[in-house]
Amino acid sequence: MEKIQIATRPGQRSERRVSETDPEARIMKHGDGGCAPSHNVQISTDAEHGIIVGVGVTQSPVDWGQLMPALAGIKHQAGRLPEQVVVDGGFTTREAVLATAELGVDLIGGTIEDGAKEIAQRLEQRTIVPAFRAENFRYDTETNTYSCPDGKILRQHAVRDDRIGIMRHVYRARAADCRDCSFRKQCCLGASTRTIVRKEFVPAIAAYVAKMQTEAARKIYRLRGAVAEFPNAWLKTKIGLRQFCLRGVNKVRCEVLWACLTYNVQQWVRLRWKVRLAHAEV
Repeated sequence: MEKIQIATRPGQRSERRVSETDPEARIMKHGDGGCAPSHNVQISTDAEHGIIVGVGVTQSPVDWGQLMPALAGIKHQAGRLPEQVVVDGGFTTREAVLATAELGVDLIGGTIEDGAKEIAQRLEQRTIVPAFRAENFRYDTETNTYSCPDGKILRQHAVRDDRIGIMRHVYRARAADCRDCSFRKQCCLGASTRTIVRKEFVPAIAAYVAKMQTEAARKIYRLRGAVAEFPNAWLKTKIGLRQFCLRGVNKVRCEVLWACLTYNVQQWVRLRWKVRLAHAEV
């Protein structure tokens, strides 16, 4: 329990639970809405034949940090990285986009969201008069300046890269312009001058966002469910792996590996049978 409490990130609720029968398990939420001691199993599947090429077992209840370990496992197993990897939104983070771009792996995944931007927008909507919210400031690409609703100019003050994959361009009005403005109270909210922050993705993430807006990338992404979810469904229905029989991460990993090996053998038999059937029909 002390170890889990230490690992708790700031801002998370302090209440934590631990399993008395399996200390290495973590309480995770399931599809039926309930919570139980669990392990997070990650499966990587070859899209052409549906064969499992990578398996991972973690204590993390989320998927957002598991893509790079999965790629490392595939490289260890197959001797090389895949040319392309398709993941769902849980794996799609700015960190993952940058890392795969550096490795030369084509990433197809979900949308990239800026959670901090959404929080800032909600805060602004609660505090600033609607007429003076950021969306009502006009941006001029030629001069790289903003104009407030009253016509005052906000010039670029700084460029900050304190967030992974995001450049923050800070624009600030002159103190004299805001001091003499009749709308200061509605716009500045007690600050000496009004500030606007324009955020843009770094080139690698901007390229990913543009790619995922193309029909070709979307078509590939739509195929993810059939490829990725089929092995999970097979392991649960055909092999009966709905609950682990063993405890501890290492033993659970062995149990998952045996199940995935069984799945691969069954798929190999199916693929061989299809080839022989095709020859017989000819």
